[in-house]
Amino acid sequence: MLPVAELLKFSMERVNIEKLIDQIFDLQKLREELLAGPLAPAGTWIHHYTIWRVFSSGAKHWYTYAKWQAHEPIFRRNPKRKNQTTESTYSNHQHIGRVDSSTGLGMEEKTESAYQAWQNRQKLEAIEQALTEIQEILQTGKWKN
Repeated sequence: MLPVAELLKFSMERVNIEKLIDQIFDLQKLREELLAGPLAPAGTWIHHYTIWRVFSSGAKHWYTYAKWQAHEPIFRRNPKRKNQTTESTYSNHQHIGRVDSSTGLGMEEKTESAYQAWQNRQKLEAIEQALTEIQEILQTGKWKN
């Protein structure tokens, strides 16, 4: 017969493994939900830039815009006007829309959608990283004392 301390240790390990399995299923479910929704392209981020515009009335206003950025050219360029040619059909950035302005114009809907897609991508990458780490721990047995 096993000593009480060994029985408690065995039951605690079993509870922890059951909790871990539940967490894995929860993470996989959330991963599937994120994959079904809008996702930003992998390796992208959102960059803000501000422009100033002086109107004929003399009023000066600022506008903050957002654009997708990537290290590699992955965004398809818009067709150029006549007599303007570019060697590449892809770009490292793509305009999203207005974030804010001094005129009271708020964030555009497409910008909000882009932020949601970017947040979904960040969550998905974090979940995939956690699942990978859990799998490595289970395979190597590092969780055992």
